[in-house]
Amino acid sequence: MSVDFALSLEEQCEAIWEATERRQWELDRERRTPPVIRLWTGGNADLVHIIECEDEAAWEDPDCDTGVGTLKIDFSMPQAQWLNDMYGRIQRGEKRNVIVSVDYMGTRWSGLLEETDVQTDELGHSVLIATFLSDFEQLKTKLLWATPVMPAAFQPIKVFGLAGPAPWVLLGALHINLCRENNPILTFPDDPLKPSAWWEGFDMSTWTVVVKPGSFMDWLATGVPWARLTSRFKYWHEAAQAILADAELSLQWRRWFTGDPLPWPGAKLRHGALVVWIEDKSGVFAGTANGGTWFDGLLRTIRSYTEDFVENIEENITDMPVVGDYRIPGKRLTDPRVPYVYYSPDSPGVLRSSFKQRPARAVQLVTGGHSMPGVNETMGALVQGIFDVVGNLLQFGSIGGSVDRILAPFYENTVLAWIAVKLLRRAQVSGDFRYFEFFIASGGKAYTLDSLAVLRAGAFETRTIFSGQMEITDGAPYVIGAPGIGHFDKGDRVVTRIPGDITQRMHVERVSKKVLSWGMDRAPDIAITLGGEKLQQDPILRLMAEIANGKSELKELGVMG
Repeated sequence: MSVDFALSLEEQCEAIWEATERRQWELDRERRTPPVIRLWTGGNADLVHIIECEDEAAWEDPDCDTGVGTLKIDFSMPQAQWLNDMYGRIQRGEKRNVIVSVDYMGTRWSGLLEETDVQTDELGHSVLIATFLSDFEQLKTKLLWATPVMPAAFQPIKVFGLAGPAPWVLLGALHINLCRENNPILTFPDDPLKPSAWWEGFDMSTWTVVVKPGSFMDWLATGVPWARLTSRFKYWHEAAQAILADAELSLQWRRWFTGDPLPWPGAKLRHGALVVWIEDKSGVFAGTANGGTWFDGLLRTIRSYTEDFVENIEENITDMPVVGDYRIPGKRLTDPRVPYVYYSPDSPGVLRSSFKQRPARAVQLVTGGHSMPGVNETMGALVQGIFDVVGNLLQFGSIGGSVDRILAPFYENTVLAWIAVKLLRRAQVSGDFRYFEFFIASGGKAYTLDSLAVLRAGAFETRTIFSGQMEITDGAPYVIGAPGIGHFDKGDRVVTRIPGDITQRMHVERVSKKVLSWGMDRAPDIAITLGGEKLQQDPILRLMAEIANGKSELKELGVMG
């Protein structure tokens, strides 16, 4: 609003107060608008039901991982009957799968039906509990072929690789393999006898998953970290999660329906298509507020690599940028350089909180198992050459090849096969009494870029972690929602303090997970998790995640062996 300075001071104050109350009323109206739940067919994403009869609902939305959604409905309702009628959906041509979308405060949670459970109590009353998995689960089924442009029977390039800005590498690898998935020449179409089906794959407007375009030079100009991705039939999310976590990038996805704004100018998308892109909501490599105390305010730091490119350091920056968007009334968002949201210990918006810290562990990382390229070959050539000369001198003939076959198991992978890196800065602050080494299982060669990536992942896994979990009251005073509607959302950085901490240190962490839930007797509320979510996870869930990662590594080693 603009102030009319021709009015008296009292009239100006009244006008400002009225505009403030009107803006607050509009915000409350948006926040109190119930979430919209829609059910779509898995065939052509046709709208079938709008849910307005749910008893309870909860939708988990973790950063860069699959979230679980649950919906509880009286089994007598048509929506519950349709969800449970898998056979009927197939017979009617609606297909087996069901898409759900949940719209609230500009954000959209969407996913596929995982299972239905009809529960009946002792009084004969039945309810249906439907479980959905968020659309990130679809990305977990995308493989990175060694040679994605060729059929499975002919893979001349043994390892697929890309290098460049981390978002460009990850999205580029995904897009290349989406091209493979939708290219009927490499993968048979669903209807092989339909002539036009063989050419539909070249039209991206028919794809169910698309990548938001972004050029190499555009990402280069943003200053995001570089990454190197290699894969031989590795799942995309396995390759992506470590890179995203290391660079503190946030994977974004949103299912597009006809009538929604286009995700980019001129986009031609199929109704129901899943659009995937990456955002830098941390700004840690460009300078961002990170820590500080109540007395001296937030400190602005920039993250950079140490000399070994394994460890990170934080360097203080003296200036604090002025965010012009924060001065625009009604424009609600978070700039990663200067987080807007601050939850003090006595904030009325915090109902419950839990904060955990885990100090960094090992100060030395060890990995390897295979000699760096050229070592085994050089030693084999020396053995063959020496024994060829000896054999000829003794008139036995060229015996170098035979001797090499005998000695190879004894000398292969013994020289330059292991690499150990000490994290000097971590060691300096850990003290003399500390954990020493951490071994990282890897099937790669030592002293290569691959080993550097493995060491980076090990340093990240054993780093110091601060983790917070807060159940908050939405709108007291901050609102969670899409940029322009809410003050912050998943992936954004917020500031908080631990209640009772006499140091009054401020912690700046990204929102790693949010859970939207409501019921018949309660309005929608939101719980958020900050920072390292692993510390807040149930130990069984963490164990299952480690088992899944182990299976992936064994699969990779089996293929490469």
